[in-house]
Amino acid sequence: MDDDETIGTPAQWRQSLGDLARINLWLGGWHALRSELERLPEPPSAIVDVATGGADLPERVLAYLARRGRHASCVAVDRSARILGLAQMMRAGNGQLTFVQADARALPFADRSFDVATCNLALHHFDPPDATRVLRELARVGHSVIVNDLRRSWIAWAFARVVFPFFTSNPFTRNDGPISVRRAYTPSELELLARNAGWHRIDVRKQPGYRMTLAGGVVR
Repeated sequence: MDDDETIGTPAQWRQSLGDLARINLWLGGWHALRSELERLPEPPSAIVDVATGGADLPERVLAYLARRGRHASCVAVDRSARILGLAQMMRAGNGQLTFVQADARALPFADRSFDVATCNLALHHFDPPDATRVLRELARVGHSVIVNDLRRSWIAWAFARVVFPFFTSNPFTRNDGPISVRRAYTPSELELLARNAGWHRIDVRKQPGYRMTLAGGVVR
C-alpha cells in the first residue's frame, strides 16, 4: 500500500480503505485509540491525524467527542493525493474534517498547533530512521501524541494470512495485512523510537487485537 500512485484502480483503493475501516472497528484499532483519548487530561478540540488513509478513525474521534459535548475539528494529513481524494469522497459532508497533503516527516504546521496529534495504523510503513522523524514531528505539532499501530507477532501474522482471504477479495488488503504485521514494531522497539525522537513523556501499552499504543510527546 506504499505505491498507491502507480498501481490499482480508484475502485480497488476505495474498497481497500473500506476494509481498513472495518479492521479498525472490529480488530481493535478504534478500541485502542479510544482508550488513549480517555486518558487525556481533557478532551481535545484541535486534532491532526497523520497518514490518515481513509480518515475513518478521525471521523470516529469527532463523533465520539461530539457525544461528550466537545466540538472538535481535525486536519487529516496524507502524502498521497489519490488517497486524500478518496478520503474526501468517503467522508463528504463532514465539515469538521480538513484534508491536507503533506509528508509525515516534515509537517507544514507550527509548533503546538494541535491539542493532540494521532497516527493510526501507519508507523510500521516507516523504517526506524523515518519513524523517528515522524514521531519527532508529531510531538512538535501536538501538545499530546497518540500512536496506534500493530504489534509484531507470529500469531497476528498467521491470523492475517489465514483470515484475510475470507475477510475480503481485495488484493491490496490481502497482500498488505501479513506484510504489515511483519513490518510492525514491538513495544520495546516503539519505546526506543520515541526516546530517539526526544520524547519526554513515553507510555507504551499493549492493546487487544495485537495492537499497541504509544502516548506522550513533548520535544524541546
